[in-house]
Amino acid sequence: MDVGKSIRFIFEDKQWLSKVLIGSLILLVSLPLTFVLVGFLGLAIVTGYSLDVLRNVRAGSTRPLPEWRDQWGEWLIEGLKLLLITFVWSLPIIVLNMFNGIGNSMLRSGSDLLNLFGGVTVATAGCLGLLWAIVLALATPAIYLRLAETRELASGFQFNAIYVWTRDRFGDVVIAVLLAALLSLALLLVGSVIGILLCGVGLALTLPAAAMLSTLVTVHLYAQIGPGKQRQPQTSVTKSPPPAPASSRPKETTMVVGPDGTIIVTPEVDD
Repeated sequence: MDVGKSIRFIFEDKQWLSKVLIGSLILLVSLPLTFVLVGFLGLAIVTGYSLDVLRNVRAGSTRPLPEWRDQWGEWLIEGLKLLLITFVWSLPIIVLNMFNGIGNSMLRSGSDLLNLFGGVTVATAGCLGLLWAIVLALATPAIYLRLAETRELASGFQFNAIYVWTRDRFGDVVIAVLLAALLSLALLLVGSVIGILLCGVGLALTLPAAAMLSTLVTVHLYAQIGPGKQRQPQTSVTKSPPPAPASSRPKETTMVVGPDGTIIVTPEVDD
């Protein structure tokens, strides 16, 4: 997996600055408005754009970053599909967080019995939530790729197909997920430092820019996940029968025409 390529491909585009800037501005406007749901439209557009980038990388395009032109409607629809799929997959974590809150309330009740139940609830919900978060992280590349290829909402809920795809490429999936997390964290950290150096005001632009860059890097890493090992068809080898013994071979015959026109057939004499 080429980690450097996942970063270089952005800057290899001659118009990378304008393309990243447009995506950053959309995130800048959208993130503060997510609490009123309007902001999710902007997030969906950027998400749909990233799926287009993923398709271009899989197709071997030398300039995977699309132009911000006439595909906004398509990006919006595909982004909403991915956000919905992610929300449904995250429902177990949301429910477990609710139980975690109930457990914390029990811990503050002052009752020994409730404290016991509260501690068990918090521990159980925390462990299950962590396990499901790992499952979701490992399934995310398959969800992205399947939706990018089929453009169908149902592709994100074909759990058996997602499991098989992830299992057959498990090593690449783990590497891509870990690298995506580390690079995203590094980009956000750099964006935060630069924004603070710009008297704090720069955070309004550097953080959305870091989020946009981390999104592009992530989908490029997902696109590099290989096709996996295919099972080789079993070939049956048929053994040729052993040669028949000389005694059982048919003897060759010769035909001789006599002087009177009769045909005399004589068997071949064995050596």
